[in-house]
Amino acid sequence: MSLAFNRVTTTGKGLYYNDRLATLKRDGYDEKVYLNFTFSPIFKSDGTICALWNLTQETTHMVLNTRRLKLLGEFGHLSSKIKSLESACHIITKALRNNEDIPYTLIYFVKHKLNSSESLIAQLMATTFDSDDKEKRKFPDYLPESHETINLAKNANKSYDTYIELKRNAATYSFLKCDYWPIYLVVKEGRNVKVLLNDESQAVLFLIKISLDKDHVLSVVLIYGIDRFRALDDRYMEFFNLVTNHIYALLQHGKSVEDEKNQTKILADMNYQKITFFQGISHELKTSETSKIQGLDKGADDYLIKPFSTPELICRIRTNIECSILRRKILFHRYKQEDIKQLLLSIINMILSESDLDKTLFYIAKEIYRRLPCEKIFIISNEPSQNNKIVIPYENDSEDLTPIINPFTEINGNNNNNSQPFKRSQKFFNENLGVDISLNEYCDEVHKNVSILSVEIRLNDNFWGWIKVHRSQNSDWFDSEIELLQQISNNISLAITYANLLEEIEEKEIQIKAAEFANNAKTQILANTSHELRTPLGAIVGMMPSLEGTTLTTEQKDMLNITSNAADSVLSIVNNVLNVAKLESKKFILVNRTFDLLNSLESTIIIFGKKAATKNIELIVNCEIDMLPRYVKSDPKRLNQVLTHLLSNSVKFTNEGEIVLTISMQPREVIEENNDENSSYVQVVKKEKLLII
Repeated sequence: MSLAFNRVTTTGKGLYYNDRLATLKRDGYDEKVYLNFTFSPIFKSDGTICALWNLTQETTHMVLNTRRLKLLGEFGHLSSKIKSLESACHIITKALRNNEDIPYTLIYFVKHKLNSSESLIAQLMATTFDSDDKEKRKFPDYLPESHETINLAKNANKSYDTYIELKRNAATYSFLKCDYWPIYLVVKEGRNVKVLLNDESQAVLFLIKISLDKDHVLSVVLIYGIDRFRALDDRYMEFFNLVTNHIYALLQHGKSVEDEKNQTKILADMNYQKITFFQGISHELKTSETSKIQGLDKGADDYLIKPFSTPELICRIRTNIECSILRRKILFHRYKQEDIKQLLLSIINMILSESDLDKTLFYIAKEIYRRLPCEKIFIISNEPSQNNKIVIPYENDSEDLTPIINPFTEINGNNNNNSQPFKRSQKFFNENLGVDISLNEYCDEVHKNVSILSVEIRLNDNFWGWIKVHRSQNSDWFDSEIELLQQISNNISLAITYANLLEEIEEKEIQIKAAEFANNAKTQILANTSHELRTPLGAIVGMMPSLEGTTLTTEQKDMLNITSNAADSVLSIVNNVLNVAKLESKKFILVNRTFDLLNSLESTIIIFGKKAATKNIELIVNCEIDMLPRYVKSDPKRLNQVLTHLLSNSVKFTNEGEIVLTISMQPREVIEENNDENSSYVQVVKKEKLLII
């Protein structure tokens, strides 16, 4: 406090700290908290500082929620990097490395038969202690022994009955006291286990099960470290559950990628063997002098039906080869569609997670370059800015731009019909969809003739820019490539719109905060001024009755009346200003109590009747006394205030004639709903409101 006090007293200005880290004692434990706090000077009347005012607000939950949501958001961008289950583990632990909420993470794999816990071997797959150059893992001394391979059968007979209950205000949990990782217990019972280690630090083990086939399952044990300066409450456990769910999704994705690769390899091998087999048969048919095929009895019984003739055999062979080629084409296009789908999803994730539009456009350009055979990618903006052109690849580009290879090679056959769809649809694209194609045009950027495909980027039906792709001159462009660029163009429009919205929201938030600050300052000034004025005015008004009882001349009495009326007017204005300040600060409190309505109205009317008489104005009250209720429930002070303002303005702005005040009761019907547990009905209740005109 001394440093802050010296700085404030020296400069005369307050200090504000946002989300400052501090350590407090809670339940006998040290706990890290985050605080917003201010140091404001308190001035004496002579302008010197006599004290320091400190206001503190804890923002721990807000900081933790922001930090944890950021981690969960990062998990959503990892799926595109995963190539297998093992790579998924390393990518997950790398993302969790140096995380403040999870100090360390270990991932163990246990493959076993379904509903069986015999002969279990736990294999350590990845940890947050792994280095990028894959050197030996360096575990801290306070952790139990974490072997690469653990024979869980040795832990089957160990006892797991030493539980210690830790009570905190936030929650109470039971921790298993042990000096080893209870992986066997987690796999056997299928539940998470909280562990108290020898150095009194804490960890929690979660279980994930991934089905390998109908008889085998992969049990994944996740070991999370718990922050030593954070209580394990329900929010912390919910965060661990969310992290586990994201890890489960990433591991499932890794398994599906592995399965797809294995299936692709098997299908490719089968197709290769099948094509080789039929090519051998075809060769035998072409070279044989007779229709008899030697050795066919041992390999072709599954494909042929005997007796057969040579033309029938050739027909069957050609049909099988055509079916194999057709199947390969289908797999090729299916893989291509899935890749485009994943690309569009990754672009959307990039848009939602990255506020920098240039980074998003760079990412999109690189992904296009990796998927389309081309020499250059340009994303050109029509808006004047410092960086209105993005080029991929650019000079000295060290990033990985390796093309994505489809594992299924496309088979086109002997004809050249692939360019025909482009020729038929080129005119339609150019006229309707903002697509321009030039097969042989000189380009200033590369200083040679190239084939250019250009797709417009539109924003709110206005032209924003182009996506331009270059190939060697006279190269064809296909409909699938044009459709891909159009889809990416739509996503770029979405990214631009999203970036503009973020800028508008940020500007409006600044304007709102500035307006709130100005309004609060104005309200505070009004309230302070009103309070400062009421004190001397109260003294003046209080002295008037005392002066009236003394011996005064006629002139002095007139002057006293003028002063008294002026003081009453100023005090009324000050009260009005104070009421406005209370309304704006939402501190205006209404009192609801029973009072005599007629007496309250009469006292106010008599006061303004006298004031009207001084201006030779007649004040007429038009009301039926018998129709008005004697006692009502409301705020009498505010009712008199409203009536006072109404009559004051009437008397003030009326120079001759009369003022008619009409007081009446207006009946009205109100619909009330009664929603009890046993019955639910609607009833119409007759009520009345007081009308003063």
